[in-house]
Amino acid sequence: MPNQWNIPEEESKKIKRIKVIISVSLLVLGVLIILSQAIPLTKSYIDGWIAQARVDMMKNPVPDSYRKYIEEEFAYYDPSKDYFSNLEGSIKGLTFEGKFTYDPITNSTKKVVVDREYSKDMYIDIASVGIEDIIIIPNVESTEEEVYDEYLKRGVAHFKGTPLPGDGGNSFIYGHSSVESFFSRHQNLPETIFTRLENVDIGDDVYIQRDNQELHYVVRKKKIVESTDFSILKTQGDKETVTLMTCWPLGVGTKRLVVVAEKY
Repeated sequence: MPNQWNIPEEESKKIKRIKVIISVSLLVLGVLIILSQAIPLTKSYIDGWIAQARVDMMKNPVPDSYRKYIEEEFAYYDPSKDYFSNLEGSIKGLTFEGKFTYDPITNSTKKVVVDREYSKDMYIDIASVGIEDIIIIPNVESTEEEVYDEYLKRGVAHFKGTPLPGDGGNSFIYGHSSVESFFSRHQNLPETIFTRLENVDIGDDVYIQRDNQELHYVVRKKKIVESTDFSILKTQGDKETVTLMTCWPLGVGTKRLVVVAEKY
């Protein structure tokens, strides 16, 4: 049958090929768009299920009374009350009087100071994992759940009784982590920002802003410890450090994820 538009047969075939290519390309693009949304969402639900399964398989499961909700979504378990009470008891046994640590900026040793009255907000940045301008609340009384939970809604907390960043010794800073199913939808929420500590690597930079001064630390250790390991409060050798802590597995808290960074 003659081509009614007088288009040569080769030209007609070329047009058909182009139409097929465009159709296939649009189909592939559509599939990729769907997968880009479906895969992360599926992963978050699977990770959330795994986290819950870990809890269910424990010999002593975390009680349901420890389940915490943010914006009516299950975010994490918080068995911290007893933990902080034990930490408080351990820190009373630490002596900072007459202790000195090395200051790499002045190339000299300086006396460790514990300032329990300091009350100005500080800020922490770990650019490698997207922690930016997160408030550190100093000298948080951490044995009362109502107290530390209220502070942690704003950021992370410095444990009262340990040195402040920049005052020598080991400064202890903690924050909540959340289960992956929650964190995937609330990645920049200050209350659970320390979920990002999971991706910190040795050698990463940590910056803390205090009194218009920028303090630089470098990550030297990263470890998982038992919830009964309170040695993480201690100053490591003669180095000035900050110890960053959150619950592990993320959002569950039967153990602790600890990151130690040295003053640089």
